[in-house]
Amino acid sequence: MTTTLVADIGGTNTRLAVSGPDGRPHRMELFANRTVAGLDDAIGRYLATIPERPEAAVLAMAAPVRGRKIALTNRSQWVIDLDRLEARFGFRWACAVNDFEALAWALPEFGPGDLRPLGDRLPSRDGPVAVLGPGTGLGVAALVPEEDGGWTAVASEAGHIAFGPAEPDEWPVFERLAAQLGRVSAERVISGIGLARLHAALHLDAPALDAPAVDAAAAAGDPAARATVALFVRLLGRFAGDVALAFRSTGGVFVGGGVAQKLGELIDAAAFRTAFEAHPPMERMLAAIPTALVTYPEPGLLGCAAYAAHLARRRPA
Repeated sequence: MTTTLVADIGGTNTRLAVSGPDGRPHRMELFANRTVAGLDDAIGRYLATIPERPEAAVLAMAAPVRGRKIALTNRSQWVIDLDRLEARFGFRWACAVNDFEALAWALPEFGPGDLRPLGDRLPSRDGPVAVLGPGTGLGVAALVPEEDGGWTAVASEAGHIAFGPAEPDEWPVFERLAAQLGRVSAERVISGIGLARLHAALHLDAPALDAPAVDAAAAAGDPAARATVALFVRLLGRFAGDVALAFRSTGGVFVGGGVAQKLGELIDAAAFRTAFEAHPPMERMLAAIPTALVTYPEPGLLGCAAYAAHLARRRPA
């Protein structure tokens, strides 16, 4: 099997690894994007430290992927040119996918130890499955079964869908957010910066905190931070229910993303499920759809490796 460079390129960090015969990522290295001139620089530094010489590249990017030149949504000064990468590093081919499309490709690879059920059972993957996750932004994708037993990944930009209040206590929070932001999308509240915005909108006289500080304060038992996390989990569950309906994800819905992983046990599964199911008149359908938190440490790289294996089965040698 071809040795493939796999990359998970976010707005904040870039993770690089190689995928070989076992279809799993190895030799992972993380680069803070602010410390490198661009992806070419990160790849050059990485390849200088490993013995393998990858023959191909699969890149997951936090951006809509169209054509051979892609600008990152939350780091627009980075423009990834696939043709230039092939020429510079000698790849026989290089391709790009949306970062959550890559995460969707990882879903069939997860074992029970890679997931935490949010509810009474893990997803069966018997039918379409969806994945969403808050990080620097809010990603959404789906994986649809094919007749031959394979899968087709469906990328989306559903994180930019308009989003609003549904409970009485949420109205003043969203009014403050709308006054600050104008149009409020799901990504603007269900993301790292969204967690910080919710905290500021809930606690008008409190010092400003970024997402890691809110997380740390909540873990330490701070009541204000706990209230912020509780609202964040409610909104995350509601949006997950929206995604389940959009894709009719009878095989399950997975929650990934760095922010959700860092919240970990602070995610109240019962509160998440209540918000997930509260979509009248579709409560019964949603009650039958299992949900899980992805705990696998580098799911984007695993998805790139799975997609590389998928392409290898379809490309000529």
